[in-house]
Amino acid sequence: MDEKVRTAEPHLDELFNIGLKAPKLDEELKFLSAFNPDRTYKVQFGPKQIDAVELGGVKFFLFQALSYDEYLPAPHPGGVGHVSFMVDDLDELLEHLERHGIKPFRGPYEGQLGELGKRMVAMFRSPNGTLVSTIPRNPSKQA
Repeated sequence: MDEKVRTAEPHLDELFNIGLKAPKLDEELKFLSAFNPDRTYKVQFGPKQIDAVELGGVKFFLFQALSYDEYLPAPHPGGVGHVSFMVDDLDELLEHLERHGIKPFRGPYEGQLGELGKRMVAMFRSPNGTLVSTIPRNPSKQA
């Protein structure tokens, strides 16, 4: 693949979190804690709190069940569920991706995202099954 340099078009920015499906939550927390995390804490996600572990500056959010399982061809078995990125303008990104034939498999929808508060979210599924979540950095730049 040839090297490409980012253009001014809408793009993904910094990583926000990696979502893990952890049906055996206590075992997952014990495993991640063995890596001496920066911190372990709780995050408010909608009506419930979830466990979070920060390792090397990367936030891992642990879910016993994924809210988007019903939108997938088969429920996610466990492990990495999705990767969430911040974006400058969700509307611009959605328009840009639509021009490339890519539409969200879920959303945009409003979610309570821990320290970010309420934000719109759009989720995409790659042809190989990679799940990417996009979240506007600025609440005023929402779909």
